[in-house]
Amino acid sequence: MRVAFITSFLANVMVTLVSLLILPERVAIHFGLGGLPDSWAPNLNSTLLMLGVHTLVFVRLYFSPKLLATMPSRWISLPNRDYWLAPERRSEAVAKFSQLMWQFGTAVFLFMLLAGVLTMRANLSEPVRLEEGVLLIGLAVFLAYTAYWTIALLRAFRVPSSR
Repeated sequence: MRVAFITSFLANVMVTLVSLLILPERVAIHFGLGGLPDSWAPNLNSTLLMLGVHTLVFVRLYFSPKLLATMPSRWISLPNRDYWLAPERRSEAVAKFSQLMWQFGTAVFLFMLLAGVLTMRANLSEPVRLEEGVLLIGLAVFLAYTAYWTIALLRAFRVPSSR
């Protein structure tokens, strides 16, 4: 899952850099109802902002399991924290949490990739207009996955019944 997470991050970086090369100097960066642009920015500023956002999200999701391994238990909010962060189970908890974070990160980056591609396509169209329906379907899928992932996280950190 780590490979998918890193690959989805790199795909976002590539789309962002390609957009810098092929889009006009002034680009729509926000869209209102009906997919019509309501905010514009220089292409370079938009690119730098998106590269920063992608990098911050990547670093946060990639390194949060390492924090779980090193931070004091009292600073960590995790289901059944006392059980899972006991010294004999902490490494198992970190491994589970890593997989879950990389799964969620992949979903986040796939949704961001969809938004990035749709934004690039919108800025290449005349008139500039976002394919709002496609974005809303992608958002619905992402939100459904987020609900599923949250349940998976809670289930992964249950106390085993054999205890």
